[in-house]
Amino acid sequence: MPSLPVQIVTLAEALPEFRDEVFSVLSELAELCRQEEGCLRFDLYCDAANPNKLNTIELWESLEAHNRHLNSTHVGRGVLILIGKVKGLPDIRILKPLNELT
Repeated sequence: MPSLPVQIVTLAEALPEFRDEVFSVLSELAELCRQEEGCLRFDLYCDAANPNKLNTIELWESLEAHNRHLNSTHVGRGVLILIGKVKGLPDIRILKPLNELT
């Protein structure tokens, strides 16, 4: 049976003084991610109540495709650039449809 696509949500918070730079880096990174093999969707959002809080909503062909993404050169570079410009580490959540829980 073929694997179902994997939905990922990532939550992060930019430090206010770096928000514009963080947005710029993430926008460039998103363009590269959309070109990756296995990427079906990669969208960026900010929280309506707190624009420093950022979300990615991603859809990957498989968990393996997402793992390749996490180990890609451009993601590694992006992480290095963002150190000290976001609060803590991003919260990466792999979502599972409710009907798969039973």
